[in-house]
Amino acid sequence: MGGVPTLTGLVLNPQSPGYNEARQDYNRRFPPFTPRYIDFCQDGPDVERAVKWAVDHQIPIRGRSGRHSYEAYSLVDGGLIIDVSQIDAVVLDQQTGIAKIGAGAPLLKVYQELWNQGRVTIPAGSCPTVGVAGLTLGGGFGLTSRLFGLTCDNVMALDMVLADGQLHHIDDQNHPDLMWASRGGGGGNFGIVTQFYFKTHKVADVTIFYLQWPWAELPRVVRAFQKWAEPEKLDFRCVPLLKLTSKEVGQVAVVGQFTGPREAFAAVLAPLIADVPPINTIIRTVPFIEAVYYFGGVKPDMPEFLAHGSEITKFKNTSAFQYQLFGEDAIRVIVDHLSKTPGPATLVQFDGYGGAVSLVSDHGTADPHRRGVRASLQYQAYWTVDSQAEAHINWVESFRRAMLPYTRGAYVNYCDANILDWPQAYYDGNIARLLEVKQHYDPLNVFDYPQGIGRIPQSLKFSGETPPKS
Repeated sequence: MGGVPTLTGLVLNPQSPGYNEARQDYNRRFPPFTPRYIDFCQDGPDVERAVKWAVDHQIPIRGRSGRHSYEAYSLVDGGLIIDVSQIDAVVLDQQTGIAKIGAGAPLLKVYQELWNQGRVTIPAGSCPTVGVAGLTLGGGFGLTSRLFGLTCDNVMALDMVLADGQLHHIDDQNHPDLMWASRGGGGGNFGIVTQFYFKTHKVADVTIFYLQWPWAELPRVVRAFQKWAEPEKLDFRCVPLLKLTSKEVGQVAVVGQFTGPREAFAAVLAPLIADVPPINTIIRTVPFIEAVYYFGGVKPDMPEFLAHGSEITKFKNTSAFQYQLFGEDAIRVIVDHLSKTPGPATLVQFDGYGGAVSLVSDHGTADPHRRGVRASLQYQAYWTVDSQAEAHINWVESFRRAMLPYTRGAYVNYCDANILDWPQAYYDGNIARLLEVKQHYDPLNVFDYPQGIGRIPQSLKFSGETPPKS
């Protein structure tokens, strides 16, 4: 075996202390996998050696950052898990405003460090334990995205170990096609990222809001929300989320963040509350970092805690995009499904799109869900007892299918094994170019998983017009 690199970093095998916990991801509905090794890499050279070792030994690789893959695609039996969660430093360059962020940094650490170092941020999600790598590579939407864009829109460069086992610096001048694919093409497809370089944005105080209505008002609220949250008319500083829970829980709420003062937000909100007056309204202006903790549900007594689950949570979530106003038929489907749920922790959430997200063309990055998107929908079900799994999974799938006549596509970061036409759903008109990038950088499909780009049939490459390179 002369010349074959050895694994470095913190390497666990099935006999190692800590292996049992390390082989599980956040979503506990999956039984534990049995990887041959889990390598908690400490730096780029560790990742280089791990990729070379796996290629030389011909065993499958999975990259992992925050363990939040909805379908546990960052795990594999008998393979090597290259875990970058300990590459997590966050360093802000005070002169350029560029933040160098380790691929394993969880979002709460990213937000806190950027706030501490310069009162700046990047647009990213609200769940505090999501890893920055998976979020960014799949697009990334959050409570400042209508103002600052998707997470991937703010990546200036990245360092990635490719199938050749070498660390490469990727940006718009060096490997521009790979840079394009890394902005929304999904994690685990082209290599293992070790570092991101983000442009950052100044933040100070923000206004957080929560409005609630009786469950019986759900149809009126959906109609009013759609009219109010018009993607290109609603103030770009406002990111609204419409949350519709099971009838049993009975919550109809609009929550969100306005990146600005309460006085300015009052004028933005006025048309909605005039159209459908809420029974409960909470509006507070707080430092940006306090809003991060609020929406992250970091404490059990915070309203968002349930939505982010806990270490015993099992869940099934899936997604779709809304391009057209929902008429009465679509609203009836929503009411019907929320009226007949397998358990109380079931809901659908609308994330208001538009703003800066739509300023980038559908082909400007690998994420095709830009122009004309009104909202991203996420159908969600949570449970704790294994015997409840089938009913909850079937409910989510039934809801998704029933809404297909009124929605399009799906979000790759909310991956769903039940979506049979996932290449079209996730990537739409960008499939052909993604296949070209994959073939160029990873022709042997070293970086693979069940919905990986390497598994897309080449015939789909010719199913439509190849989008222009930009």
